[in-house]
Amino acid sequence: MKILICDKLNPNVSNELNKIGNCLDISESDNKSSDLLKEISNAEIIVIRSGTTLTSDILEHAKELKIIARCGVGVDNIDLSYAKNNNILVTNSPAANLISVVELTVALIINASRKITLADQHVKSSDWNRSKFLGIELYGKTLGIIGFGKAGKLVSERMKAFGMSIVFYDPFISDWEGPEQSLELDQLLKVSDVVSVHVVKTKETENLLSKEKLNLLKESAILVNTSRGGVIDEKYLVEMLKNNKLFGAGLDVFEAEPPLNVSEFHEINLVTTPHIGASTAEAQLKAGIDTVENIKKILSGDLTVAL
Repeated sequence: MKILICDKLNPNVSNELNKIGNCLDISESDNKSSDLLKEISNAEIIVIRSGTTLTSDILEHAKELKIIARCGVGVDNIDLSYAKNNNILVTNSPAANLISVVELTVALIINASRKITLADQHVKSSDWNRSKFLGIELYGKTLGIIGFGKAGKLVSERMKAFGMSIVFYDPFISDWEGPEQSLELDQLLKVSDVVSVHVVKTKETENLLSKEKLNLLKESAILVNTSRGGVIDEKYLVEMLKNNKLFGAGLDVFEAEPPLNVSEFHEINLVTTPHIGASTAEAQLKAGIDTVENIKKILSGDLTVAL
């Protein structure tokens, strides 16, 4: 059984996959795109992270593919319709990255609230003008969470320790009885001092925070997105920061990765990271181990882990 590994995995995970079949790792190939098209032709299992996109054009080359295993939660880099129509099972590991993503979210919120990145660059340029970096306290402020699933709830728990009040918008939650207040999206954007986005990428969430929605935010607000690119009008967000219509923002994900307008990111309170929400040793190992277990279950006939 040929297993094609397209993105870098923890060595322990690779060892476990080798027990299942014959692994071919193209994650560090200088010609990954062409290698993928060539090697997928007779692969029965393909293992990916967010760095590989499996479109229908690529999957058409797969003649023996039975399983696509995604190490992580997002499957928007897989043509699910094509997979379903061609009896290719898809599995992911949605819980493995949670803690790492949540901790990065908290880091971005704190960074933006105190302009840490700008201040760091300032000092390293041999400057010392403290008055340029007046920040805001999180204590007593309102955190608005868009998407109150597992990640959103974990962010809520952590930010309560800062003395923040929590409101959330999630159309899939009704009859909420917890201490957090459920609001409609427009109201949440109007009242929140910090907004954190935790949604999957769908047709409904694409450009969820459009120019119109972003204009509802307070000028003193902070916006953070560690979920998926394309749910925020990033170009307009940058304009708001340049024109002091927003205090700060933190982005780990972008509509295009790498982003195309990075030259506009300088000298504004925008903290950017290259989609590293899941990039911790712990998350990588757990996602990989969960993926291996999912593959084993599917091969044994247990399809409960397939999407």
